[in-house]
Amino acid sequence: MTLDAFPRRSFPCDECPIRADNADNPKSKFPAGRWEALSVSVNAPQFGETMFGCHKGAPGTDEDLACAGWLVQFGGGHPTVRLAVVTGRLPVEALSPGANWPPLHESWAAVVEAQTSGPGDLEEAS
Repeated sequence: MTLDAFPRRSFPCDECPIRADNADNPKSKFPAGRWEALSVSVNAPQFGETMFGCHKGAPGTDEDLACAGWLVQFGGGHPTVRLAVVTGRLPVEALSPGANWPPLHESWAAVVEAQTSGPGDLEEAS
């Protein structure tokens, strides 16, 4: 039986909200309600629950990809990610930052605080 590879981005994209070096990028921000919905990907997720996807997706396709920054900082606690590692669909190295990675937020609270959109952010991101 051949298992499909785990679709993921291998390096944080320029708009990755998990990156600590782009808190001023309006394209990295989401409204507070969206962060609340995405918190399930970090706070005691259950098997099959939402994972944090790269909001850029796969270049040139409609394929969803797991966010590289999320995988490194928070993905190891998600049961679907752990299963993917155990079954060989995801290399364990995907849970550690690679060479020349940008700094990442240390906690989910730091991500939410830095990347929650405020007045004017949505107009700038358009």
